[in-house]
Amino acid sequence: MTENLPSVAVVLFVKDEFSDIAGWIAWHAALGVEAFFVFDDHSSDGTWEILQAASKCYDIRLFRTDPLSEPDFYLRQRDSFMKAAALSRNEFDWIGFLDGDEYVYLRHFDSLPEFLWRFEDADGIAFSWRIHGSANRVVRPRITTIEAFPMHSTEALGDNVLVKSFVRPEKTSETYINPHWFDVPTERYARPSGRLVESANAVQEIEWSHGFVLHFICRSMEHYIQRIKRRLNADLSDSVGYWDHFDRNDETDAGPLRLVPRMEQFLAPIYEEAVGSAIRRLQSGQYGFEPAGRRETTLSPRTASVSWVALRSYFDTCLYCLPGSATIVHADGETAQREGLLPVIGYISDDTPDLIVLSIPGCNRSFMKFEGDARLMERAIFRLVTDENGAVALRNPVESFYMAFQPPENGIGKIEVNRHQAREWEQIALEPTELMDAGPQRSLPFAPGHGVSARDILHWLREEAPCPPSNDVFLRALYAAQPSVRAEISRMVPGLLWNALA
Repeated sequence: MTENLPSVAVVLFVKDEFSDIAGWIAWHAALGVEAFFVFDDHSSDGTWEILQAASKCYDIRLFRTDPLSEPDFYLRQRDSFMKAAALSRNEFDWIGFLDGDEYVYLRHFDSLPEFLWRFEDADGIAFSWRIHGSANRVVRPRITTIEAFPMHSTEALGDNVLVKSFVRPEKTSETYINPHWFDVPTERYARPSGRLVESANAVQEIEWSHGFVLHFICRSMEHYIQRIKRRLNADLSDSVGYWDHFDRNDETDAGPLRLVPRMEQFLAPIYEEAVGSAIRRLQSGQYGFEPAGRRETTLSPRTASVSWVALRSYFDTCLYCLPGSATIVHADGETAQREGLLPVIGYISDDTPDLIVLSIPGCNRSFMKFEGDARLMERAIFRLVTDENGAVALRNPVESFYMAFQPPENGIGKIEVNRHQAREWEQIALEPTELMDAGPQRSLPFAPGHGVSARDILHWLREEAPCPPSNDVFLRALYAAQPSVRAEISRMVPGLLWNALA
């Protein structure tokens, strides 16, 4: 059946979704979407830059709208959707039309191509909305939308009657109906359950039995305020009425979370590419920004001494990565060998002696994720904290939560980065190891402690580094610097360091 699966594309009309756009791309890529037609409505928050980074990882065809020649938001969206439909004809079997706060979800399938393969006799599929609330969040979360907002409305919320569509592009006409409904004959327009639509209308009976669109209208209060600012006096007003109506947290559905590990496999390369893009943009000086203040340090080339270590927990276990996953656990050696776990080791460079860089030796493009830590990286960096008794613990370099090792069950234990204090379960021993992958290619030409400014880092990138440093070398410089320095550098490359500085 795999050879006969249909090809699927989606079109997205988007503006200012810097914190969520990478997750949106990764979610739908994990569902089997082959190509993305993305029309950016001149975002100013880093969304466009993140999309450019993501386009180096996946088939993302980028366009920018023209608000000067077409000031009407809905007409720009219309033109974008119709252009994507025309471009996808004779290339893709299906195309979906979505917004940045809409995620397709299938109850009984993990693949859109496999799901759509069942609809040989349909030319359009109408997915109901399922509107999700804020989950009582005020601040924009660092984790993905799917993870952050599992609470949703019931069918009593009448707005769920609206649908979003996937259609066969060659079966649509050049007549635009609206962003929910397309010009496909009703006798060929189906619901996810397989039954036909009731009428040629974007309003249909709510159907959540087989598949639907997770619609995150509110998300956090911070998201909502941004949305009001963006669409004030267009279709929204300066009022909490919209929020009060849609912020429904009546039920919780953990079902979509089953796809998070797969989504992370597609999300991590975007985050990694975003950091690399930030480095190249800062090095090129293309934005023309110059940080305030004078350069405080003298830069001089040097060779760093690097030590490779294994980390042993209070439970006499070491760090490992679950195969086929980004999840990091701890286990004893016998269990790790039996289960095929991948060892995780770290290096400590003497130019940043209070930081450790964790990696999976011998595995290219492997990524790491710790529960409670929103960062998703090829190499994860933590701060080494030593107490007055010499006990060592690992701490998130930005949020200051400690890594904790939970008691193992059947030889494997969970790791969480969520402790405010370091006690026995948070303590580790650093053991020299022979397990080594390629060490860092370049050391920092300065000790990036309290005295290093954003100007110093920028000068290093632009004038001292003959080629872009690796992501972990660059991030060591940022993590060792003051928070204000990190913030200043981040503002120069909007959005691109969002995950790295989580």
